[in-house]
Amino acid sequence: MKLLILTPAMVEHTPDLRTEGTYLLHLWLNHQLTQIAIGRLGRFDFAPGHYYYVGSAFGTGGLAARLRRHIAIEKRFHWHIDYLRPHAEIRTIWAAPGRDRLECRWCKELAKVPELIRPISGFGASDTGCGGHLFFAATAIAESSIRELLLTG
Repeated sequence: MKLLILTPAMVEHTPDLRTEGTYLLHLWLNHQLTQIAIGRLGRFDFAPGHYYYVGSAFGTGGLAARLRRHIAIEKRFHWHIDYLRPHAEIRTIWAAPGRDRLECRWCKELAKVPELIRPISGFGASDTGCGGHLFFAATAIAESSIRELLLTG
């Protein structure tokens, strides 16, 4: 599996993202959020820290289009992550171009990391049933550890 590690600024200039695939966003929230509405899931509090969101892009425009959408702040909210995104900065993006649907495998691997918790059951998992695609850690997980986990999954 090819695994790309990107900053948001690199998305526009990475030809490998013009295809479908799976991605992981590392987001940083620098302040407490109280009772933020997350679509039909309800209202939730978010602690400051590091959030990791697993998603996929198997529609028109592939990974590039989906990642550009996540990078943008002003948009109509559609996915659960859209409600958190205006409050959090995207730090790093891991992307695996290809037809393999890796979301649940990646979530399973991330769930094994003792420092990570799933703060909201079902977040981002409406179409997969794999528990939840959002993970939280008070301190960042080393990029090398994330890379190893994703390549295992």
